[in-house]
Parts: sequence; structure tokens; C-alpha cells
Amino acid sequence: MAQLLQKPLIFATCLWCNETMAQTPLPIPDTLSGSVIDLTLQEATWEFHPGEVVNTYGYNGSLLGPTLILNQGQAVTLNVTNALPDLTTTHWHGMHVSPANDGGPHSLIYPNTTWSPSFTVLDRAGTYWYHPHGHGLTDYQVSMGAAGMILVRDAAEAAVALLPKRYGVDEFPLIIQAKAIVAGQIAMHTGLDSVITVNGVREPQAEFPAQVVRLRCVNGSSERSFFLGLSNGATFFVAGTDGGLLSAPEPCTRVPLMPGERLDLLLDLTAAQGTNFELMAFNSELPTGVIGGPQVGNGMATLDGYLDNALNGADHRILGITVGPATVDPILIIPPYLVPLFPLQEADAQVTRSFTVEPQGTMPMEVIEGPFTINGALMDMDSINLVVSLGSTEIWSFTNNTMVGHPIHIHDVQFNILDRNGMPLEAWESGWKDVVYVPAMGGARVLMRFDDFADPDMPYMYHCHLLMHEDEGMMGQFLVVDPTSIGEAADVKRVMVWPNPSADGHLMLSVPGSEGQGELLVNDALGRLMFAGRLAFTAGNARVVLPALAPGNYTLRITDQHGVRHSAHVALQH
Repeated sequence: MAQLLQKPLIFATCLWCNETMAQTPLPIPDTLSGSVIDLTLQEATWEFHPGEVVNTYGYNGSLLGPTLILNQGQAVTLNVTNALPDLTTTHWHGMHVSPANDGGPHSLIYPNTTWSPSFTVLDRAGTYWYHPHGHGLTDYQVSMGAAGMILVRDAAEAAVALLPKRYGVDEFPLIIQAKAIVAGQIAMHTGLDSVITVNGVREPQAEFPAQVVRLRCVNGSSERSFFLGLSNGATFFVAGTDGGLLSAPEPCTRVPLMPGERLDLLLDLTAAQGTNFELMAFNSELPTGVIGGPQVGNGMATLDGYLDNALNGADHRILGITVGPATVDPILIIPPYLVPLFPLQEADAQVTRSFTVEPQGTMPMEVIEGPFTINGALMDMDSINLVVSLGSTEIWSFTNNTMVGHPIHIHDVQFNILDRNGMPLEAWESGWKDVVYVPAMGGARVLMRFDDFADPDMPYMYHCHLLMHEDEGMMGQFLVVDPTSIGEAADVKRVMVWPNPSADGHLMLSVPGSEGQGELLVNDALGRLMFAGRLAFTAGNARVVLPALAPGNYTLRITDQHGVRHSAHVALQH
């Protein structure tokens, strides 16, 4: 992002200078760990302004959720109960899990039911997060407060003696969100997101010890980016990005945090006891096209309410910091090294894919809010946009023909960013990522390898993490298939199934060209076989009556009279 964010340090009039409202102690979310973790997504209320009660969602509480502490190599079962009145999912953002465990739009959790993915944690030590991912519902449910942090630990991190690792003592989670609160309710799809929260509270104030401290930052906002820096001008250090630690801390005075991204920051406060300063968003310095900066669009077209929001293009406070006494056994120096990085090599790429982002049916200058297409298409739950071979190394090249920058998230993998607008990156962006910022009227390339998980039926997603854009359809689906598995990669077309969802298990299947006898297998979202039976096709159609199954999302695996395998997904209701 060097070529985008290196601008003169011009300080606009700072909103934070004139604020007189009371500050709130920074809350630290509780933690959950172990081999079985229970989460309940529920309705609640919260006061962002004193005396103003707002409806919210939370996991195991009124807003946000507990921090999950996982260890690389451990087996974990996550029981997610939906106590909302609507469908939901829960996606483990950034984690390398099978598509059936990923929590994408196909893994629906019906009201008053529980989804229980089980997997072995394969990820590097890093900062990940969880949030709903239902198609068309993500922005609403995340904005309402459904999100939480995941911290993965591993042996390589443990071996770095000078790295803070004591949660709530010298390591602090910061879930940063911008919200729009209109008429006492959280509003969606608006540029009026003027309420900045950290861990759910406005105007947070933290007391950090006079030693090296570690800030685990998540941008959980629907749209807003933050250009982070310290009000006292001090240098801080980037220790890690989305997918884990860097090889060494990288000194910075500014670093962008786009929606969906994470940053692992180190502050050296050893000589700062008794001082006060702020973690700031220096958004007056953001370039055109970044939501939260001075301008999005061409000056004539802009986001609804954007020009009415005083935060846009202004420097503002994220977190107030007071430096108190050091703790017992403090870390007093920034570690000179972290963990070795073994990035992928561009020369090893076997496939290059191109993705073009454009407004739907309109010239780029005329559309700021969307809908936006990827390669001319909007999201279709029944369409697979591309098929990837297990074990392949690929370059994905994104071209953005819009006036808005898009943070693109790719499920399943962590990748290395090769370049942006053809220019090299800053050193802090050299590590593992699952979100890449693609600038307005620009481009970016990423390099990734698809290991471990293949499924010919259940897809992963790639999409914009500006949640309004995602909900409008700026998302695609890809399958990872094992080319050595006979029959699985031969035909990945989805058959037609109706009604879908089904209330009673009575279905019609359409498999063009099929006649006579076929076979049907029905698997649940965890891949367990729930039903096996025969099909009788007439002119490509077959009637199915499924046994009583629990409400949820199921995969139908059909083998026709030629031995060709097809698949479809169906949702069963009560």
C-alpha cells in the first residue's frame, strides 16, 4: 500500500481535540478455550449513548462475543446455537478449515438449532475473528454486534520470549467498529456511521503498563477504514497481519486497517509512565476511494450520507491511553525477530486467474454504492464461479474498475500479496494475508496454494468485505477438487432442486439427460451420511421423499445411470 498511503502529513481539524464526553474504561472480552466451545447468538440491548437503549446481537452476551483461544494442532468442536428469530451462519474468518466447517452462506443455522463443526486447528499463531455470513444478512447481523476475536497460539510464537502473550495484562484485544445509530436503532447501508466503538464501547480509555504491550486489532466495521497512528507521533511496530506473525517487527507511524483486516501491533511504553496519548485514525491522510477518507467517488457521486458525516476525512480518536506502572516480569524491549516467513514463490504458480470488479450495467463514474459485479456476475447460491485443483499454486489478479476501493477476502487460504498497482509493498505487508485491498481504479495480485481440503460439492467464498457490497452480490464461489479422485472432478454442475427450502422433505430433482435408475446420498453440513436411496428418473426428473431430518443444510449427491456424479444443496425446515 506504499504508493497509496504515502501522502504529506496534513493534519485536518481534529474532532478528537474538542470532545468533552465522558470516557469509558476499555472492556476486555472474556475468553473461551478447550476442546468443546459453546456459543449462543442471541438478541439483547446495549447503551452506546447513556440512556439510549439500542437493540443488539451478541454471542453469549449483549454485544460481540468472547475471545476464543485455540492452539495449533488441537481438535475443537464449536457448538453454535442460533437464538435469533432469523437464519444465520458463523464464519471462522481467516481460518484454514474444510468448506463444510467454514461457516459460509450454505451452512445455515435455523432458529433454535445448533451447528457443531469439528476440526483440527491448522493455522499459525495469529489474530482471526468470527462473524455471521448469511447471504444478504451479513451486514445487518455484524452491525447489530455479532462478532468476536479468535487468537491462535503455536510453538513458534511461544518460542519468542520477548513477545507479550498475557491476555488482558500485556496483550489487549481491540475490536474496532464504526456504527450508524439513527433514531435509537443501528442503521444499515449508510455513510452516517459516526459512532466509533472499541470492544463495544464509545470513547474507551485504557491503562497500559509501562512496558512493551501488544494490541490485537480487528476492523469489524461494515465499511469504514482506519489509518492508525499515535497522537504523540511515536513509532510503533507491526508484528503480524491477518494470518500470523512477521519475521521481525516493522516500525511504522501510520498503518491502514481495512474492513476484515487484522493487525498485531507492539507499543514500547517503557519510558512513558504517567503520560497520556491516543490511538488515532488519521483519516485526513487517506487517499480518494477509501471509505472514511476525504473523498469517495469523483466529487459528484458519493455514498449516501457520506458528506454529512463529520468523521469522513477527519482525524479522530480510537482509544485513549494512560500509561501506568509496569507489571511483574515485564517485557522491556521490542523483540528483534519473530518467526521465520516462508512465502510462496511466484515462479511456482501453475494458474493465473483474472477478476474484474465493475458496477452492474453502469459506467464506473456513476456508481459508488453498488451493486458491483465480479467478472460480470453477482452472487448466485446455485452457481460455482470457478474450480480449483487441490495442491495447486495460483495467482489471482484483481482489477478494480470502480471509484471505490475494495478489501477482497478469500476463504480457505492465507496468501502473499505480490504487488498493488504494479508497485512493491511496504515491509509490514510481507506476511500472510486473507484480505487484500484493491484500490479504486487500480489492481492487486495475490499468490496462494490450496492444500489439505477438497470437496466437490461445498464451495468456499471470495468477496468484498465492505459488507453492503457483499450483501448486494459482490461475491463468488469456488470449489477445491482433488483431480486424483475418480469421478469427483468430472462434473461439478449443480442440479436443480425444488422447493428449496423444503418444509416436509418432499423434493423434485432435475438432472438433464438422466433416465432410469440412479442413486442418492444425503449428507449433513458435517459430511455425515444421513440417507441413502434409489432414484427413478423420467425425462431427467425424479421425485424424492426424505425421512424426517433435523432442520439444516444438506448436500444431495446423485449418481446417474452413466455413473456421472452430480450434486445439489437443499435447506430443510421444520
